[in-house]
Amino acid sequence: MIKRCFCWSALFVTAMSGMAQAETIVFNPPAGSERTYHFEVSMSSGIVKPDGYVDHESFSTLTRFKVAGREGDNRVSLETFPLYFSYSDGPRTVSSALGDFPDDLAKLMREGFVVSLDTESHQITSFAPRGDGEMPGAMRNMISNQLAQPMTPVAITVEENWHTTGKMSGIDNVDITVSKVTPDKVYIRYEGHADDLKMSGLSVVARKTGWVESAVLTVENRSPRGKDKERFLRQTIVMTTAESPYPLPDARFKRDQKWSDMKTGPLPSILAQPDPDLVFPDAPGTVDKYNDILVAEFDHDVGGGFHIGRFAVHDLQLFDQKTALDTAFIADYPGTYAVSDNVSRTMFQARPIGIGDARDNLRKATEMRAKVDWFPASPFTMTLHPNKDGTAHVAQNGASVRLTPTDDGYELLASGKPWDYFAFSFPEGSKVKARFYADDRGPDWLSSEESLARRLAQPNYSAVRIPLKTDKVPAKIDIRVFRYTEDPKVSKEVVFLTKRGARLDPEIEPKLQPLFAEGAPPALGDVTPDGLDLASLRFSLATEQAQYCRAALEKPASLARHDLVFKKTQPDSQPGVTVWEMQTDDGIRQHFYGHDPVTVVLNCDAKIEWQETAVKPDPERPWQIDLEALGTASSMTIAEFNRRFRIVDADGTALALVSPGEAPLSPTDTLASALFEDGHIRAAGRPARILKAVEKDQQVSRRIEARFPDLPEPWEDAQ
Repeated sequence: MIKRCFCWSALFVTAMSGMAQAETIVFNPPAGSERTYHFEVSMSSGIVKPDGYVDHESFSTLTRFKVAGREGDNRVSLETFPLYFSYSDGPRTVSSALGDFPDDLAKLMREGFVVSLDTESHQITSFAPRGDGEMPGAMRNMISNQLAQPMTPVAITVEENWHTTGKMSGIDNVDITVSKVTPDKVYIRYEGHADDLKMSGLSVVARKTGWVESAVLTVENRSPRGKDKERFLRQTIVMTTAESPYPLPDARFKRDQKWSDMKTGPLPSILAQPDPDLVFPDAPGTVDKYNDILVAEFDHDVGGGFHIGRFAVHDLQLFDQKTALDTAFIADYPGTYAVSDNVSRTMFQARPIGIGDARDNLRKATEMRAKVDWFPASPFTMTLHPNKDGTAHVAQNGASVRLTPTDDGYELLASGKPWDYFAFSFPEGSKVKARFYADDRGPDWLSSEESLARRLAQPNYSAVRIPLKTDKVPAKIDIRVFRYTEDPKVSKEVVFLTKRGARLDPEIEPKLQPLFAEGAPPALGDVTPDGLDLASLRFSLATEQAQYCRAALEKPASLARHDLVFKKTQPDSQPGVTVWEMQTDDGIRQHFYGHDPVTVVLNCDAKIEWQETAVKPDPERPWQIDLEALGTASSMTIAEFNRRFRIVDADGTALALVSPGEAPLSPTDTLASALFEDGHIRAAGRPARILKAVEKDQQVSRRIEARFPDLPEPWEDAQ
């Protein structure tokens, strides 16, 4: 799969570049010029209903093409460098950036390939590795066979509505149409179908040089598989230059066609543009790793979600403390949503790219820094007032919305400046459903998501087409247009802390982690029996108190000629807790349904009291604890420290210690394992007091009564 997908990326980019070699568009960039292309490909396959299934695969690539020079009048030599490749089938991801590629393939990718293009025949005349590495035979045949396909089926005439046919994607008669011509770009549309194949796509070609700017293509292949079943394979390929500001869609497209309920009632009030200090507060963001993808987010001290504007992120860099790590990333488009009335949050994903193994850098990174651009929103509102036949039009500030009737309802067509975003609302009580498509929608068999991906290669990125399903013509339609500034108002470096970075940063309060995860053991005077609902008898104490205590029945008892005794344990799941459990002396029975009541006597030779020490937590960083001030050596174990000291918060909750590393601290670890670089240990929370265990030479005796339930009847269990 790795090799097959890699070929796809090289083939598609090169083929689309070849398209520009037609009659009046000549692939003629100057020597030394280059383009880097970003590919996202979604593949779904399976059995069509009624009892069908769908498997999803996707891959992502970055490939750099450099013009090496010309070989005569009709040939161009290109050097191609695969920069990154990843493949995912859902739970499993294979990435060139994460050490997943075999050495021979990684070597070939680093060294790149040399491709010779014939600008008249639109074919590749030669293809070979740039270095002296040996290409595996199967890989050579696969790449050579695919790259040897014709670059374009026909020459393209630069004229709007010019049309011809050609062979593409295995279809003989694909309709090829020039949909729009601008001074610097040509927009091309493809539509084709055969018995078991259909395809639809758009592309944009630079008119002067012939470089492809962007392209979107969806292809589906169906084949019979038994009675009333068909097998299908569907691919959507989305490609653009790495410099494109527009986001590439999600690589997993949905094929279903669902209708969405449209909002009713008044639109929310337009928010005032927030102060930049509220948009970029001083607090750092966070970044965490999920399946080898970094998810970063940071908060804004203002509500409203995406109403506050849009963001762009670039120049991502990992750091280990102050040392920069050499891992590059591509980031997806940030999304902003409201957390509360006064807080919004922006989140984005970042994928490591390159050829190598970035996993060690991902593990040891303490922070990621990124340049974040803020484009504030200046929203405005328009209103459509449809006439009786459902026709209406409104335009304002370069934005336009038109409503027209269709055979099965109505349709909205909205367009504006490239980054405009439209929100719609219908009168209260309306029942309106909608689907969203690109303005250049494509054929009906494209899903909404597949169509919206085409915005990347249509003349106006913001333009959308929205079919409506409703019983009657709406009395009015309110439209909120979110217009963003063309240039960022603020560009600022934002720091995103990893979990390791947050642990090591002394300024950040550690997340609360109680010392006793299942609840603190009771004090000596509060001991009560546990487990009686299942006819067992247990009780527990803190280990520092339990070491002075012993338990026995007030009146000896036996069962089946075996004495009843108490077994004393310290469960691994409850560090710092000692448990007594009644059982027969052979250890076989721990449940005593129907047994006579018993009285347990707990005798202790000393009593532990917790007294506040003279060491007070620092008001600024109370979680930092100075061992020297406590008179404690770093050679003491964690278990011994917790028996001698309790670090408690304002609620009286005993706090665990923070581990400087990823692995949690073990009771057998020494305090040296808990020391941070500043020489302190840290409490997991916000300490208010530090207590010390004081042994009181005081005899204490407790009597505990226990009654056991009868053995349930079978019908009771069933109930």
